Amino acid sequence: MRRRKMTKRERRLVVWANVFIVTGFCVWYLGVAIFFVAEARYVGWKFPMVKKTPTELTDLSVSQAPGRKLSYFGYEFEVPWSDLDEGKMKRVGKGQLIAFRSGNAILFSRAAPKEFVQTFLSTTKVDPDKVRNFWGKEALESDYSLHRLILEATPGQVTLFTRREDAVRGAMLLVMKGIMMPRGGESGIFRVRTGKFQGFQYGDPQMRSNSLNVEIFAEDGGLYFVFAQKGQGLSPAITQAEINRVIQTVRKIPESGLSASR
Repeated sequence: MRRRKMTKRERRLVVWANVFIVTGFCVWYLGVAIFFVAEARYVGWKFPMVKKTPTELTDLSVSQAPGRKLSYFGYEFEVPWSDLDEGKMKRVGKGQLIAFRSGNAILFSRAAPKEFVQTFLSTTKVDPDKVRNFWGKEALESDYSLHRLILEATPGQVTLFTRREDAVRGAMLLVMKGIMMPRGGESGIFRVRTGKFQGFQYGDPQMRSNSLNVEIFAEDGGLYFVFAQKGQGLSPAITQAEINRVIQTVRKIPESGLSASR
């Protein structure tokens, strides 16, 4: 006995029924995963820099140009430029603005030990034990550990097949990464190590962005450098070798207030 052919309307109903069943299956079994994948992709679209992860610096050269030795907030370092613009040197918030007649500048500041960790906990109101259980016991050991955890997160790590706990973890890290990353990070994130310090550089000086940030951490606190320059113009571009000169010469000295060594 020959089967009756379905009418056009019946075939359309079968197609829509299949679509409904598949959609229902996805919502029932993959709904949470779809939500977090969509959130991760949105953060990646809204903040493209979150797709970057820390890589090693390839240029480790150190500028040997004549410069100056400066000291602020109990730390000393060298700058490979001697053209300080004394008239523009000033405190900016908790930092010190170091200006040069070339038009370039450095904003230097320091942070107390685990200041970033404490800020994170007070802002999110999350119990520290829950953070350790969720992200691992090393997450809150230091500012460096928490920065590294956040910076290593990428949108691609959250997929439809990611465990729910890992998807929640990844999505949260991405949101924090998009918020905390300073300007310049879109051109690269690089690991920095010097003496007792380790941290991250945000930005590639070859891209000639207006600012480039370096954050380094030790057991007794963190140091923050913002290297500012004019994106275009006659002022010389800040090079990686010059940044390395500043970072590689950092050392702690007895507290002596704000000063500039001559």
